[in-house]
Amino acid sequence: MKTPIPFVIDPEPKVWWPVRVSVPVDAGFAEFAFDAQLRVYSEADYARLLPEATPDAAQPDLRAVLARNAELIPLFVADWRGVTDPAGQPMPIAALPAVLTGPYGKAFSVGFNRAIAELRYGVAPDGESASRGNSAPLPAAGSTAGEAAEEPTI
Repeated sequence: MKTPIPFVIDPEPKVWWPVRVSVPVDAGFAEFAFDAQLRVYSEADYARLLPEATPDAAQPDLRAVLARNAELIPLFVADWRGVTDPAGQPMPIAALPAVLTGPYGKAFSVGFNRAIAELRYGVAPDGESASRGNSAPLPAAGSTAGEAAEEPTI
């Protein structure tokens, strides 16, 4: 008989999660991926930390949104791996606020917000719901709709 593995309740859990960013390249976009260590919060903490948008709220300009993301997203991201500078050296996580307001700020904001939402709402990084019973059926055999797109190379 197998010995059960105990389930440990960590009061401040963190998990490594894939983050995908789509950045402009000549004549299009390329998707890149890296891993981020995300803090897992209670729903009460998510609600407190992430302001809800209201339909009648004034739309801030993009600079304000990116500046706010540079304050908020580091609350969720403890570390990252697979992010380098042009010389190939690992970028320290302390660079995250500058990245979020820099040339790729929109791309990183979208990627991190997607990853945080996946973790918060129980959606697997590949898009599969944690609760598969309510999802659409898988594509029929022979269909190409479910095939993964080829990874771009730069």
